[in-house]
Amino acid sequence: MALDRRHLHLTGGVLISLLALWYSFRNVRFPLLFHALWKGHYGWLLPVLLLMNASFLFRALFWRTTLSVSRKVSIGHLYSSILVGYMGNNLLPFRGGEMVRLLYTNRLEKISLAVLFSTIFLERFFDVILLTTILFLFFLLHGTDRYAGKGMILGGVIVLMFFSLLALVRFRKQLVSLLLRVCSPEDGGFRGKIAGMAEKILHGLSSLASPRHLAALFGISTIVWSMGLLGCYFYLKIFDLDMHPVPMSVAFLLFTNLALLLPSSPGGIGVIQFATLYSMRLFGVQDEQAIALSVIYQLVPFIFTTMMGWYFIHRQHMSLFDRRSLDAGVT
Repeated sequence: MALDRRHLHLTGGVLISLLALWYSFRNVRFPLLFHALWKGHYGWLLPVLLLMNASFLFRALFWRTTLSVSRKVSIGHLYSSILVGYMGNNLLPFRGGEMVRLLYTNRLEKISLAVLFSTIFLERFFDVILLTTILFLFFLLHGTDRYAGKGMILGGVIVLMFFSLLALVRFRKQLVSLLLRVCSPEDGGFRGKIAGMAEKILHGLSSLASPRHLAALFGISTIVWSMGLLGCYFYLKIFDLDMHPVPMSVAFLLFTNLALLLPSSPGGIGVIQFATLYSMRLFGVQDEQAIALSVIYQLVPFIFTTMMGWYFIHRQHMSLFDRRSLDAGVT
């Protein structure tokens, strides 16, 4: 049954990608698309690649900050883990790169999977906070209140979740004590295992209990997304689409990242094209230029992260498609 459900999800994701590709390319004049790709100013890819690499390093710094509650971790190992995870997302369905990232890091650093999972959850949660901030910035720049009410509700939910998470971390010791009294890990049963795992997960979230760490996490996350915004501006300059640099960069970053939340085929094929087309149409950009932009925007990170991730995973004598090699040494 589980296998059938995974096949159903995969089929649904592929169908979404195919539908998005059909919609994106249905009115495209291919001679104009090839002309736009041929005339692109690809020298702007140099700052794009520098910013991309720097953002991965800052993500590694973010991760090391959350893991510092356990012990000091090599930022080089975390950097390679992040690239291995992106490679996995490029090639595997269901964002399988996140699991590959967990197993790869566990093998390198021997940190509990539960702790690693909770720290990756924190990274994604801060991504949601920053993406919501960019959504509000988009509303502000476009001067529209059409979705302002829904935006306020979404922002309120995020704020509520954030303070609930802080409360959970603040009272984690009391919660763990309660769990240990109800179902002791020493009994060897299922409830005991759940209690032990919950203790490790809450420990992985405990960086939020430190005001210094919390400020650092907000600062690093802001830097990462600012680099992403600047990178979008340089992508636009490849095709001379910087007529309105800030609003266009914000819209481009916002909608392409929202598109990746949809179930689709590996790498976000189709949904990236649809999101780029939608965001560029807001500024009167021709479909051919928008699709050319989406192709380069998707292809450059795909090549970079796949090549680097493949190098790192094979340097550890592991295989992305051999689960046993990933599971070796898991604790």
